[in-house]
Amino acid sequence: MPGDPTRTRRIAFWRAERGAVPSVASGSVEELTVVLPGPAGVEPARVPAVLPPVRAAVPLLVRARRDTASSRAAVLWGTAAALALRLTARGLLLPGLSPEGHGAWRAGPLQPDGVERLRALAAAMPPEAHAVPVEGVTPLRLTAPEHREAARTGHRVRLGRA
Repeated sequence: MPGDPTRTRRIAFWRAERGAVPSVASGSVEELTVVLPGPAGVEPARVPAVLPPVRAAVPLLVRARRDTASSRAAVLWGTAAALALRLTARGLLLPGLSPEGHGAWRAGPLQPDGVERLRALAAAMPPEAHAVPVEGVTPLRLTAPEHREAARTGHRVRLGRA
């Protein structure tokens, strides 16, 4: 879920079948509006969700990517979290500013194979992994995963070298 500065962002854990969500040690339980493909196009749904801060969600996601009971979205985001940890461990981080002027880090500089890995991961996202609706747009629609941040902030997402 969006947040600026980036350290205030949260990860939403919810179930497509709209069942109850498990509790976690930190975070809140909230009702969210998500959009998913349906018979008439993209349709809104209200779902209960657990929203822990990213620092609490990362260990859950990294474990979820190998759990056969995990949803497709949890596996995808767990893979993304593991990749982010690998990039961080390799020192592939560049300083920058968030849209609100806060200090923020982003991945880079990346070699072409790293850029391709990120693009492939974004292309593999199932709809439930990026189900936040684009604000202020009718009819409802989902943003392509690679461009979601650009739609929210007006800033293009850079996957290549700085």
